[in-house]
Amino acid sequence: MAVQVRLVLGERHRLFLDSLAAVLARHGFDVVALATSPQELLATVTRLQPDICLLAAGFSGSSGPDLLRIIGERHPSVKVVLFSADPDPKAMATALRGGAAGFIPSDHHVADILAALSRVRNGERVFDLMDAGIRRFRPATATRRRNGFWDLLTLRERQVLMLMMDGECTSQIARSLAISVSTARTHVENVLGKLGVHSRLEATAMVARSGPPSFTMPAGRVARPG
Repeated sequence: MAVQVRLVLGERHRLFLDSLAAVLARHGFDVVALATSPQELLATVTRLQPDICLLAAGFSGSSGPDLLRIIGERHPSVKVVLFSADPDPKAMATALRGGAAGFIPSDHHVADILAALSRVRNGERVFDLMDAGIRRFRPATATRRRNGFWDLLTLRERQVLMLMMDGECTSQIARSLAISVSTARTHVENVLGKLGVHSRLEATAMVARSGPPSFTMPAGRVARPG
């Protein structure tokens, strides 16, 4: 992109943040800082004045809309985009009223998220992904290039796959990511479908055969909610 976009990312799970930052950096975004608490996020935004603050809709001890209001009052030039694993129309309406520049479901394809951030940087407000209903699945093949199957997965699905590699069952994945069991089950099914395999064992074997991805995949675990 012609003008590099400076981003601050805020979400309580460091593993997810590191994975998201690696993806964004590979696609030309300048991720200047990560924050895992509301206090750290506000201090970082004040110090660095990024173009965009990409923020989890429900963030630790403070809600996304509260942080949205505070950032808007203190730093009106910083565009805030909220993302959520379980978005709903009410949350989107709240974000829209609060002055958010966008609302992105984190289960969308990486390409959708990258495009949305670029649109926000260009002055648009992006809420249409909630209604897009588009999944860009590509068929699994034995001749994928290195990292190919990772590129098929959404940001949340990458996180789920990493937890599957750690041997977590569906209910454990749900607890690790602070999502419902049904949502975790859907993510697992999507991962298996996109990889073209029929079991978790096959999925983890595919990862083991391919070796680690070229982008950073931290070894740390997802922080479990207290």
